[in-house]
Amino acid sequence: MSNIAIYARKSTESEDRQILSIDSQVRELKEHAQREGLVISRVFTESKSAKAPGRPVFNELFGLVQAGRVDGVLCWKLDRLARNPVDGGAVIWAMEERKLATIYSPQRAFTNTSNDKFWMQLEFGMAKKYVDDLSDNVKRGLRAKIASGWMPGLPPLGYLNDRNERTIVKDPERFPLVRKMWDLMLGGHYTPRRILEIASSQWGLRMRKFRRTGGGLVHYSTVYQIFTNPFYQGSILYNHELCPGKHEPMISKSEFDRVQELLGLRSHPRPKKYIFAFTGLIRCGECGASITAEHKTNRRYGYKYVYYHCTHRKRAVQCQQKVIERAAIEKQISDFLGSLTISREIRDWTFQVLRELDQEEHHIEATTTESLARRHDACQKEIKGLIDLRLRGLLNDDEYLTKKNELESERVRLRELIDDSEGKLDRVFKACQGVFDLALLAKSKFDMGSADEKSEILRNAGSNLVLKDGSLNIQAQKPLNLVQQALRSGNAKRRRFEPREFGQDKTKTPLNRSGMRTWFTLVKDVRTFYLENPTAPTLNQAFERQKKKIPLDPAHIREFKQYQLEQLKEQRAVACLFGIYQRRVQSPDMPLPRKRTSDRSDLSPSGPRSWSSSRSDGQAPAG
Repeated sequence: MSNIAIYARKSTESEDRQILSIDSQVRELKEHAQREGLVISRVFTESKSAKAPGRPVFNELFGLVQAGRVDGVLCWKLDRLARNPVDGGAVIWAMEERKLATIYSPQRAFTNTSNDKFWMQLEFGMAKKYVDDLSDNVKRGLRAKIASGWMPGLPPLGYLNDRNERTIVKDPERFPLVRKMWDLMLGGHYTPRRILEIASSQWGLRMRKFRRTGGGLVHYSTVYQIFTNPFYQGSILYNHELCPGKHEPMISKSEFDRVQELLGLRSHPRPKKYIFAFTGLIRCGECGASITAEHKTNRRYGYKYVYYHCTHRKRAVQCQQKVIERAAIEKQISDFLGSLTISREIRDWTFQVLRELDQEEHHIEATTTESLARRHDACQKEIKGLIDLRLRGLLNDDEYLTKKNELESERVRLRELIDDSEGKLDRVFKACQGVFDLALLAKSKFDMGSADEKSEILRNAGSNLVLKDGSLNIQAQKPLNLVQQALRSGNAKRRRFEPREFGQDKTKTPLNRSGMRTWFTLVKDVRTFYLENPTAPTLNQAFERQKKKIPLDPAHIREFKQYQLEQLKEQRAVACLFGIYQRRVQSPDMPLPRKRTSDRSDLSPSGPRSWSSSRSDGQAPAG
């Protein structure tokens, strides 16, 4: 056999700490080949772990094996070739295809026989088991060290490992310099790049020096690693979980959070100067990119505007869409919500129908739940009976386990059905109420709401928002689309719910009229939607999630409350003027209301009084 190759491998990890070095392996293998009379044509060496496939030298070797240029391999031990099932299977398959004739080692040789392939599979399996056990032991050691409050491995810049005490201590040279970097960042006047320049050029900060590496300049990415590492606040991040550490912290928790805000990281978002209601909700109808917003100020008159426009993020499409003012978008959304708006009479009537349906379903549900409970109790009794039969020896182990598993599965299924039925109708009733409340109040709340309220209403009422050529296309969310369909039907628009105040119409029986049938069908459809989709979010659930996602600043809350108060005053003033206008139209001869002044004479119910009539002495004031 003339095409024999030596393969020597040593991992850089601790799993092969007891294995000979690569040079020692090659020397020992060449001596073994000389003793056995083997002619070596190639030598392959590799410094890489074999616990996972993808070793380049190994792949090169077996590429030559598949090409027929190598038909024998000499290695120190079989686990030098593979420690994972993929590479081990490739070795055995090469022998199965007769591409690889023999694998030599100082202990024994493996050929294409059933016994040798069996022992190869066994050795590969033992090598894989060794790697898995080693991994479990290492992870257990890491967890134990984390639980004791110390970080495994090398600490970040500014700290050192104390090899004697097996703890982490401050680096006397770099700890004060890194602390000064934090102080500059907390001041808010320096960028991370400028801080790096100051620390490198003025303070002489350098990386730690190791035997072969280190001692160079601090990289820009290292600065970001410093400012985002919770280790400096006294915590250890392990498996995406913060664990308390026993090392001396460099900064406080509040200082760390402040830096995260300055960096604008996702977990600590940078406070926004402006809040736009519809960003992230609308897509461009031409290129499919998101719609964003920006503030603009008229330099001449000082007027402020908010415009929405395409982000033009998709470079492959030359988007030609123009900007649109916020008022135009809000007008279209308000019109869309108006297409969903129902009257208060319809809302109250739907609530009444929901209560009636709920009462009927409660009676049926109680009967069903009682039947399920009886079946559940029967399953439990049958399981206890099985135990008695097993103890008396009337059933063997297989029969007992088979029957017990069947009964236990049935018992668990019945228990789940009982738990699901408890409170289900109440949840559906509240969800349906939320739909009709939203249909009643969505438009008015949107017109008078804040940016966050408008965004939340639009999220729950509309979907697939597309803006193109200044026109906003909105699809109603389920089940609000059912309300929209009912409002568009002709019967629902023509019919009234209540009889006239004078001359009651005896033919108006609500559930028999076609318009009432439309709304009755709507109530049943909405109720069926929530019965079939119990996990569908209600308006209140979505609002609670939104409040958690977007915590409002106290200043924003005060500003919004002041805005609401001003809007309320304006509404009252408009309502008062409109009432005066209506009274004047209905009664043109009615005198105008008296204007209130600080004069006490206006307070007299009989009209203005003279000073002579209002003074007890009958004298007018002097002057």
